[in-house]
Amino acid sequence: MNDIPLGLASLLVVAPTILIAIWLFYMIHAFTEKAESLLPNSSFVAGIRSTYANAGLLGKAIRNGVITLALMMPHTFARKGILDLTDAKNFPQGLKRILFLSWGLAFLFLTAGIILGGYLKNMKSDGI
Repeated sequence: MNDIPLGLASLLVVAPTILIAIWLFYMIHAFTEKAESLLPNSSFVAGIRSTYANAGLLGKAIRNGVITLALMMPHTFARKGILDLTDAKNFPQGLKRILFLSWGLAFLFLTAGIILGGYLKNMKSDGI
């Protein structure tokens, strides 16, 4: 494969990844406390807040990610007794969509970057 399609493929993976990373920084900063306030009866919110409160943006990212996972799998978290199902059902659909799409796109493009990197490494080792 010549360099132009590889460069184009790299651009189609790297550029959205950078934009998604910038969006994630904003989304984490803007929506973490709001999402936590919408889950007042869930015990894990206070636990992760106290654990990661002093960790800066990385701590907020962990808190936001755990909330997203809890909303993605509410019955699993409810079975453990750390999420109130009524809080999860009353969570605003718009905010839930923002959380799911943001983290989902980040995961998708990270996976695409890993696959592309593996492909490029394999091409280089094959001597192509």
